[in-house]
Amino acid sequence: MTEPARPKPNGRLTLGLLLIGTGRPAGFAQFGATRDAFLASLAPWLGLLIVLSGTIAWAGKPIVALAFFLVTICNLLAPAVIADAFCRLWQRRENWALYANVLNCSQWLMVAAFLLLLPLASLTVPLGASLQTATWLLMASWAGYVIWFHWFAARHALNISRGRAAIVMLTVIFGTGILLQIPSLLVGKSTLDRLGNSIDKLARPSE
Repeated sequence: MTEPARPKPNGRLTLGLLLIGTGRPAGFAQFGATRDAFLASLAPWLGLLIVLSGTIAWAGKPIVALAFFLVTICNLLAPAVIADAFCRLWQRRENWALYANVLNCSQWLMVAAFLLLLPLASLTVPLGASLQTATWLLMASWAGYVIWFHWFAARHALNISRGRAAIVMLTVIFGTGILLQIPSLLVGKSTLDRLGNSIDKLARPSE
């Protein structure tokens, strides 16, 4: 497959995410394709992670804070590490930074997509669906969007075939899920089980 000439990044990341998130490859032109751009996309997440981990530790739960830090770091870095292996295999090293940059920035898009789907799923309850069914529809719809986005990003950012993009997508999603088990081995499963409850209590201190 011939590598197309990439336009100079315009840097309008919000516009880029909106375009990519709605299936338009033109959005990739808004993202940098260098290691510096990749590191820059990590910076806000690392800053937020340090603040949240410090808050949890300050609340007297240092082990839970460590678990949160490890899980989040693994979730951020695992896709880039896994994709690097495919880029080396298929001679797409020059595309890796763009792909990794887009995935980092897409974390915001995934949050926005979930928030947009939430009221849509809730509309099924007045129509007769149970709360459990509405929740299942919400999670299934969101998971389907995440799967599609990973495939679309791999297809166009790495400039590979549809089949190879599917391989990257599946490996990144399931590989990240497997790697996320490592923190449970380091800090203990019970610690991870308490992580969600601790964050919820921090978000609602009055309770």
